[in-house]
Amino acid sequence: MKRKLSTLFLLCILLTGCWDQHLMKNAILVQILSYDLSEDEEFLLGVSIPIIEEPSGGPQALVKSETFSAKGLTPRESRKKIAREISGNLDTSKNKLILFGEQIAVNDIYPTLDVIWRDPRNSLGATLGIVEGRAVDLLNIKPKHQSNVSEYIQDALTSAEENTIIPNETIQTLASEMLDPGEDIVLPHLKRNDKNSAVVVGLALMNERKYAGSLSPQDSTLLLLMKDKKGKFARFTKKVNDEEEFNINNYISFNVQHLKRKLKIQVKNGLVSVKLNLDLKVNIEEYPKGDVPKQINRLNKELSEELTNDANRVIKTLQQLNCDPFGMGRRLMAFHPNTWEMLDKKDYFKNIEFTTNVKVDIISHGIVM
Repeated sequence: MKRKLSTLFLLCILLTGCWDQHLMKNAILVQILSYDLSEDEEFLLGVSIPIIEEPSGGPQALVKSETFSAKGLTPRESRKKIAREISGNLDTSKNKLILFGEQIAVNDIYPTLDVIWRDPRNSLGATLGIVEGRAVDLLNIKPKHQSNVSEYIQDALTSAEENTIIPNETIQTLASEMLDPGEDIVLPHLKRNDKNSAVVVGLALMNERKYAGSLSPQDSTLLLLMKDKKGKFARFTKKVNDEEEFNINNYISFNVQHLKRKLKIQVKNGLVSVKLNLDLKVNIEEYPKGDVPKQINRLNKELSEELTNDANRVIKTLQQLNCDPFGMGRRLMAFHPNTWEMLDKKDYFKNIEFTTNVKVDIISHGIVM
């Protein structure tokens, strides 16, 4: 028995213990990171951390937000400066958002994310976004119905995902696309409005990891449908009449119930062409003029032509900004490697000939005429 105890004692000496433990009681959780360029071209880092207040009149705790910012040569140096202002250890393991200001986003955003991928304690489930103006200003908004800025912006992005305005992407899912020379990423585009609130204004289009331009919410929805990425809802409002005196009667609103996309790429004599067809089954949600069954053929035709024109316009915008969200370069690498080797790797997407067609079929129009 004594021999066993002696052996056990010796083994306990060899145990390393919890040498790498990180106590949550000492951690200051970061919920948003913002990246900007300052007026003197230095890197400007902003962080939003939750502040928990215990109310005196009840058991329900109130979670607010506080913003800190610092300039430095790199994100890590800026973070060290912020850490000196806070009584605790900055912890980004639960970070939800990484927001880029437009001025820094027009440059390559990949170098600023290097520290995120190198440190295993960083959150890879964070959402990336581009902010009109300075991103750090968005951290200082004071929404009336939500005291925690992080939760407020995250809820706005979740709503935009459900309505097929932005894709459901994180820094982990975007990593391979960022490094892919045959595909470009699209990110949520946000801004701070006059009411001191955050608004999702569409998609930010990237060209080789640089911010190149943006799309409106409806064009963003159409682009995601062309990418075969539909959220819970995909709503449009289109003008289908001109003769009605009461203007509201000239418009129709509908939601895409089912989506079928066909995309075919062809190469002939070194020229690349793409046929992209969308078949949309839609539900009429609003048509003040009424009589949908009597006009269903005309409405199908009008909506098909309208969305086809919109799709061609979106494609033209993408080619002007040299943003390839469909991964056409990746398809050429996989199925037409010889053609890919001959193409200009930077401007290949601009020279692809697109033939796009959208077919709309009304399958439901509610319980009224």
